Formats: sequence, C-alpha cells, structure tokens
Amino acid sequence: MRDCINGHSSNVYLKPGEVIISQNPILVSTILGSCIAVTIFSPSNKIGAICHAMYPCNPTDDVNVQYVDSAIQYVFGKMLEYAGKIDLIVKLFGGAKVLAGGEYGEDRMAIGEQNISQAKRTLAELGLAIANSDIGGVRGRKLLFSIKTGDVYLRRLKNTGNALCVGE
Repeated sequence: MRDCINGHSSNVYLKPGEVIISQNPILVSTILGSCIAVTIFSPSNKIGAICHAMYPCNPTDDVNVQYVDSAIQYVFGKMLEYAGKIDLIVKLFGGAKVLAGGEYGEDRMAIGEQNISQAKRTLAELGLAIANSDIGGVRGRKLLFSIKTGDVYLRRLKNTGNALCVGE
C-alpha cells in the first residue's frame, strides 16, 4: 500500500458530484455510502477516469455529473476523446443501503440500489462490461483509485448508528 501511495504525483479527494479524468499519476480517494463510483482506465494510454454520483437518473438534458447516467456518459465520452475504446477497464463501486428511510421492497428500492441499477443500465447501453465491482450491502466504502495503474484499493466502513467511520 505504501508503494501505491508513494508512486503518485499527487493525492486528490473526490467529492460527491465530481469527476476526475487525467493522464497524470494521481491517487484519487473518495468515500461512498449510497453513492456510486465508476472507474475507467486505459492501460495502453495510461489515462483514468472516476466519477462519484449521488442520484440515479438526470431529469434534464443538461450534463450534471451528480447523476449516475450523466456522470458515466460524460466520463465515457471524455475517455473516448482521449484514449479511444480499445482497452477500457470499467469498475463499479458503492450503492450501499446506509440511509434510514422506511421499508424497501420490489416496488421501492433504496437510493443505493437505484444507483447500482442505473449504473449497470448505462454501462450496458454504452457497450461497457464491468470488469470488477463491489456494490450493495449495508456498509459504506473508502476507495483509492490509482490513475497510474488503474488499481482500486477498497476498505469497507463499519456502521455506528447512522454514521459511518473507517474500520476493519
């Protein structure tokens, strides 16, 4: 892990509703609850992208990367522009059921479940296969995404009431 951190030109924290697309060897960290993160990496071009989206479906035609569908479409478009589609590796994370809010069932999915469903649908529409994922459940996640290598390091967070804290 120490080698991973030391081999980057900078460390950046990705907030909800943001994306990063770069060819620089950046180590991107973010924390996910019900939000999702999608990483896209081109090994041949050493270009990586990550989005941190909060809501499933953008109700407008405007580009708004707070929404899963818009964020994925935006980063995919930029990756095509910079790297082409030849060797893109896509990974999906998050979508935990961490928010209290009543009964959920087949007719009412939690926001995390909606985010996962929308991410899978949007990726499939774009013809992108998910190479790896860690989604759902009831625990948040802390991610480190290496734009240098495309690797994602994940630590699950433990629940303490309604709050999340880094643990195990």
